[in-house]
Amino acid sequence: ARSRRMGRVTVFGSAGCSHCARAKAFLDARGVPYAVIDLTTHPARLADQRALTGSSSVPQVLFNREVVGGADDLEALEAELGPDGFLERVREALAAPDPTTPRLALDATPPVAADGRVATPTPEPPMPRFDDDDDDDDDEPIVATLNGVRFGFVAMIRELRSIVRVGDSAPRGLMRVVQRRCFTGADLVTALLRKHPSDLGREAAAAFAQRLCDAQVVREVGGSNPTTRAVVRFRFRDDATKLYRLQPDNYPGVLNPWRLAWTPRRDDALAVNDPAQLCAALRLEFTRLCEAHADSSGHAPGGHRVRYDAMRDTADFERLRVRACALRSARLDALSRPARLAFLINAYNLSVGFAMCAFGAPRTRTHRRTFFDDVRLCVGGDSYSLSELEHGLLRGNIRAPYRLFRPFAASDPRVRFATVRIPDDGDSYSSSNGGGSREAASFDARIHFALNCGARSCPPISSYTAENVDDELEAAAEAFVEGSTEVDVDNRTVTTSAIFRWYATDFGRTDAEVLGRILRWMPASRGRARAELEGMLSDGRGAVRLAYAPYDWTTNASDSTSDYDVAATRSEYSRLLAGG
Repeated sequence: ARSRRMGRVTVFGSAGCSHCARAKAFLDARGVPYAVIDLTTHPARLADQRALTGSSSVPQVLFNREVVGGADDLEALEAELGPDGFLERVREALAAPDPTTPRLALDATPPVAADGRVATPTPEPPMPRFDDDDDDDDDEPIVATLNGVRFGFVAMIRELRSIVRVGDSAPRGLMRVVQRRCFTGADLVTALLRKHPSDLGREAAAAFAQRLCDAQVVREVGGSNPTTRAVVRFRFRDDATKLYRLQPDNYPGVLNPWRLAWTPRRDDALAVNDPAQLCAALRLEFTRLCEAHADSSGHAPGGHRVRYDAMRDTADFERLRVRACALRSARLDALSRPARLAFLINAYNLSVGFAMCAFGAPRTRTHRRTFFDDVRLCVGGDSYSLSELEHGLLRGNIRAPYRLFRPFAASDPRVRFATVRIPDDGDSYSSSNGGGSREAASFDARIHFALNCGARSCPPISSYTAENVDDELEAAAEAFVEGSTEVDVDNRTVTTSAIFRWYATDFGRTDAEVLGRILRWMPASRGRARAELEGMLSDGRGAVRLAYAPYDWTTNASDSTSDYDVAATRSEYSRLLAGG
């Protein structure tokens, strides 16, 4: 009976949010028990958080119904009360009766209407969950049988990786070009004979290797190797000079290279029908994997840091990259505009996390530039860099800051997928970043509050849905403005995120228009700041100055995580140009 009457510390949070991880790490370090209401798996609970706290930002920590706030507020409370006083406040909260409001109910409880009554529940679609014991290969066509063992596409790649020595070639030609992650035809035949001598002679082993080439498990170095559906036959040669690669190594900078779109899997149906949900599910699994590889030696300022190098070589991460290959089946031309917008946001956030794990942490300006240009994701029949996902598709093919050209030329077929504003709310402003002509179709500037490039100052990651993407983006905008904007009436200055400087023309033609957008997104929880800004904009006493806070590019990668390696995304390099 006593356990049912105990009070509770509750954390509203989202998976992958560094500030949420920071708040939970703070409580964990002090032995404070808490319950989590996860807005990633139950996005409808954001209405409960808003009603209780007046805030859209995460995390929100409550001691029963007393609102503490975010991670900064937790630390400030301890600084005010002292460590002993803070723990005494926690003990008082836990000794109080358990909060009875349905807005703090745990598990998958019905949503609460605005008037406080429990609403008729609308079941949320279950988030796809991938079981660890699920066979990645059990629904793929068989490409080979050896010693009575049947191998699907992915299983065959894994088998070959275990028996063939993969490495860099000797430099070739005038430019001394080195081919990376390859092997010779003779090496493959020898490896097959060594592992399966009872089934194969050398001629038969070469014929078997030909079948692997026909199935595109093995690719020809320097040959015609399309990234997607096209099937190109070539003759395998049992030759010590002829080079080949496994399919995942053929385009090393691609995040989902393990199989091609024509290889059917259960996940492909979800990729076609609701790719945004598939990305959200993959992101949730990725977040759980990050938590399992958190650096136990200490906490970063933004929460747990992740040992990405240790995570990179795990079977679990490989399994996620295999499942991400289902995105090759997504058809952007078949998606509604809201569905496309939600999908592309989720795909971008998923890709940044995958890329940091696969290729290392981008810690310098040079790293970041090549990271966003060279790492790619295959969607449908096309391949996109992270920069092309953001500026080409989500920003409507507008130049990135400090770039001279648009991501897609007018002749590029991918330009037809550029996403426009969802919905058309009468705000018809559209822009061309860096000056020049206005775009024919506007895009939704709120994407800047949804995209997370891996830096600490980025907005927290949430999952977006085709059905509710407009409301979800509005909540993201309010949460970001709430947490990043300060109003100084005495100096007539508004200090906010540098995002409003880099993408100023996405938000307005003038500083006054940008400030009007900021005012629109300032939530009720910032009532005083909102009133002060509104007063300054209307008092006729002169301009209000915009100032920008320093942007923290620190990632959540542990010190043990290697720096981003641009060479890891390249299939070849020139010893001559590299000075080797």
